[in-house]
Amino acid sequence: MIYVIMCGGSYDMFETPKQLTVINGERLVDRTIRLLRENDIKEIYITSTDKRFDSCDASRLKHCNTYKVVDGKQYGYWLDAFFPFFKPSENVCFMFGDVYYTEEAIRTIVGLKCVKNTLFGTSDAKNEEHENWGEPFAYKVVDYAEFMHGVWAVKEMQDAGLTKRMPIVWELYRYLNGLDVNVQQVLDDTYVCIDDGTMDIDDLDKAKMVRKRFEDNDED
Repeated sequence: MIYVIMCGGSYDMFETPKQLTVINGERLVDRTIRLLRENDIKEIYITSTDKRFDSCDASRLKHCNTYKVVDGKQYGYWLDAFFPFFKPSENVCFMFGDVYYTEEAIRTIVGLKCVKNTLFGTSDAKNEEHENWGEPFAYKVVDYAEFMHGVWAVKEMQDAGLTKRMPIVWELYRYLNGLDVNVQQVLDDTYVCIDDGTMDIDDLDKAKMVRKRFEDNDED
């Protein structure tokens, strides 16, 4: 299985790509790569058109992601985050580039042998947007053809106005599992909870929160 760290999209609140946010002296994406390599993962890619990611210890796949956030408004397709490989039989684990992973979270994601496409994320809602469930962290794909069919199908639903909001990974997950895309729910055999401090750094406040966690630990 190959591992792909998604680092596309643009967010005007960050001066540099948020995946390059430095926490405890290490950029988010560099930490993810390091932890994957410590778990014997050798084939790692980054998806982005930004050459600043060429300094990372992973190959960059040039990928045009139309998603962007400007003045709090979303444009394009969030689902463009998933790289369209040409090999439909490719087994791939998509990692979210803006996530601060704990060592245990990486071990859980790498170590789980999946027989179905499986999503990893928190079990508790951290904001109103996700309603009953929280942040997604990684998607382990063992049926790539089915997965990408779902990506295109949900994008078509977005264009047709059939989704309540811009579809993200939750809408894709529900579609792939035969659920109502607009009603948040998960299935035990295709969702793995990670509630260990792993956090999606989707704004500057969360970056400050994780930095403070390190400062508090140092004081102890």
